[in-house]
Amino acid sequence: MQLPLPIDWRSSSQGGSIVIGEGNRDALELLSRPELWPSHCLLLVGPPRSGRSTIVAGIEQQDDVEVIDDADRQDEAALFHRWNAARESNRRLVLVAADAPPRWTITLPDLRSRLSASGVARIGPPDEAMVEAMIVQALGQSGTAFGADVPHYLAPRLPRCYQEVEIAIVALNSESLSSGRKISLPRARAVLEGSGLLSSDD
Repeated sequence: MQLPLPIDWRSSSQGGSIVIGEGNRDALELLSRPELWPSHCLLLVGPPRSGRSTIVAGIEQQDDVEVIDDADRQDEAALFHRWNAARESNRRLVLVAADAPPRWTITLPDLRSRLSASGVARIGPPDEAMVEAMIVQALGQSGTAFGADVPHYLAPRLPRCYQEVEIAIVALNSESLSSGRKISLPRARAVLEGSGLLSSDD
């Protein structure tokens, strides 16, 4: 059995999409193959802005799959009940969280033991190719004109962090909107060096 995940990972409910690369490919593969899960439950974990919610939006409408986003912020007793209910009804359960136990601190012993034995699909930091593709995608979707050399130059110089890449993209979009100009490489460097996202030595 494979979960019918959309090939472009678009979310009709959120209007978002993600870039597939070394940082998330293994997690997506495991998520799509429940026969490889140790139990009916899988944890999808990763850093902020890594696309966790967008990924599960592609499967949460399936009748035999239940998705709980921000599971690490839920009431533990209620989460334990939903874990049991999913097992009893023969449904798959995907819990989206920032991290897995033991870094996800769980005080309810029964819940902790069950989730500690669950499979974990972990999204890692974006690699250089992902960062470049994220810049191209986000600037293109926002309608921001940019020099063809901008993403390639920025990718190896930005932090390997989804959230900080997003901050950089927002800064470039804001600059384009305020100036009414295409983002050139010199302008991109000036904006991001000024925000501390790029080293001036680069």
